[in-house]
Amino acid sequence: MTFIRPLFAALLLVLGGCKPSHAGPADQREVWDDRPALLQHFKARGATGTLVVLDSQDRRWIAADSRRAFERFLPASTFKIPNSLIALESGVATDENQVFAWDGKERWLKDWNRDQTLTSAFKVSAVWVHQHIARSVGQARMQQYLRDFRYGNAVAGPKVDGFWLDGDLRISAVEQVDFLRRFNEGRLPISARTEAAARRLMLRDSGPGYRLYAKTGWAGNDKDPALGWFVGWLERGERRTYFALNIDLPRDELGQQREPIVRAALKDLGYLD
Repeated sequence: MTFIRPLFAALLLVLGGCKPSHAGPADQREVWDDRPALLQHFKARGATGTLVVLDSQDRRWIAADSRRAFERFLPASTFKIPNSLIALESGVATDENQVFAWDGKERWLKDWNRDQTLTSAFKVSAVWVHQHIARSVGQARMQQYLRDFRYGNAVAGPKVDGFWLDGDLRISAVEQVDFLRRFNEGRLPISARTEAAARRLMLRDSGPGYRLYAKTGWAGNDKDPALGWFVGWLERGERRTYFALNIDLPRDELGQQREPIVRAALKDLGYLD
């Protein structure tokens, strides 16, 4: 099913947090395109979830499972994207090379047990660094940043250093994509310096003619079923293709399928060779 922007915009506004810009001329209207055939890439790997894709050139939104595309979940480590922006914008980090001294506490992942830069903390998903950032920013300022960013339901609670892991913050795949688009279009209240530093630390992969910026996430606690994220965008020349995948993780090994599912779907759609 395909429909144009007015109905889609209404859905976004009902959900809140995802607040599209005003409609322009007819040839700039955004289109919503249901593509349940993309679920084959999930089924082939024994996974259940959704993928939302937005092409910056033709302004077409594509969803593997449209209902789930609007369902909100804990962002888990994908929150390290806005949290890195907040660290840079608030001055907690001067740039992406800011060093955060390890406190000597042994944590379950070996790569976490050392001094980190903002970039390395993003790459290895060092939770303790981002908890330190959140505590340094403080609850009131953090709450204001989330509102200003219109990030999901924008709830920074109940604990300032864990609301994205086991607290009340929730975001949908559609909202993840919208946030990343607004970041790239200069529509977030951040400086050009913050934007440039964040872009450098988010680069995940590059090859002939493309750059991939992305972040994984793994949400799991006593209250919510385990969930995996892979969100970001693909750059090829002036064209950006945004994506947000989430999948259920009843088995840990399914976590390894997040990026392969996205890559397979982007190839299927013609965005990746």
